[in-house]
Amino acid sequence: MDSTVLAFGLIGLFWLIIYALAQYFGVERLKERGIEAGTPFFFMWRTERLNAFLTRMGKKFPLVFFNIGIVVGFGGMIFALFMFGENLIKFFTQPAEAGGVVPIIPGVTITGLPLLYMLIGLAVAILTHEFAHGLAASRDNIGIKSAGLLGFLVLFGAFVEPDEEAFKNNTTPQGRMRMLAAGSFSNIAWSFIFLAILMNFATIASIAYYPPSGAYIYQISEGSPAAETLQVGDVIIGLNDTVIANWSAVSVFMADAPAGAQLTIHTLDGNHTIILAANELNTSKGYIGVFGADYWEPKPGWDLFLDPMFIFHSQQIILWCYIILISLAVFNLLPIPLLDGDGLLSNGLSLLTSDEKKIKIVMYPIRIAAFLIVILSIILSLIMGKGIF
Repeated sequence: MDSTVLAFGLIGLFWLIIYALAQYFGVERLKERGIEAGTPFFFMWRTERLNAFLTRMGKKFPLVFFNIGIVVGFGGMIFALFMFGENLIKFFTQPAEAGGVVPIIPGVTITGLPLLYMLIGLAVAILTHEFAHGLAASRDNIGIKSAGLLGFLVLFGAFVEPDEEAFKNNTTPQGRMRMLAAGSFSNIAWSFIFLAILMNFATIASIAYYPPSGAYIYQISEGSPAAETLQVGDVIIGLNDTVIANWSAVSVFMADAPAGAQLTIHTLDGNHTIILAANELNTSKGYIGVFGADYWEPKPGWDLFLDPMFIFHSQQIILWCYIILISLAVFNLLPIPLLDGDGLLSNGLSLLTSDEKKIKIVMYPIRIAAFLIVILSIILSLIMGKGIF
């Protein structure tokens, strides 16, 4: 069964179980216990235990930790404005070099297996982001009204709701800045942890796997040359006279393979000969019709419960956790209303002047500029057909 279909089938089963349990125990009865499950495909669990945990742990963090978060927050804001601004200029000066700025819309702008990895990364990002807000709020004695876990359709995460009155009226600008910066600071810190794992992934994987020794096929396009002879699970170890040690070697070989050429594919189960079809993007280039990954063979003993796709999925999940964490952190630091960067900058300006009118005079042009940079980048990306990849 296709991995994407299986994953979404499990999510659908999860919501069916939630609905059945809500009906069995009673929606109102569950609400009294802080659980909201009366709306289809929506779940929220408010728990006092999480409030107490965040409050207790927040008090243990040194204040300097969250002060560093403020510095990182302003650094991230400058970087975000520069990155988005420079990329926008490239749309007009070097269109081919401009990166795509596209909203992540599940099932629309991102589909297939990357969607599943992205959803896991998003859940990790939300959890670390919200819990960091709660820890910082506790450190500055800002009460937490509620905290818990939530889910909506295919999105899962957590929430922390600070006492808004205490945040606005009983806290110094520095305290508000510490809380606002904490979410993105946490995301950035965790992104470096996942990056470190990625950089040492081969070493970690070597505990249970031999080094890559081929290209594992996990999907075959219908009607493609590969569909006639290959199967999901085949391992490519050679193309003509070229030894294939990993999936990258397949991509390198196919870069110079012309359409219509005969190709002998060597696999662990035997040899197959096909005629390359024309690539849709470049009809002069050859096309096999397979999607694959590095083939990691499990070591004896580990092969009882691990397979080549486990290591592939693990690597992709870690990669997407890194991508989502750093992307969410940088975007959230933009000085745009509703984002933490906007509150961070306005509170920072309040340290220089108590005149609200002067702060607004400075903030409005910056907000408008940041908003236009993002909107124009999205519009130009869609017009030029630039996607996430």
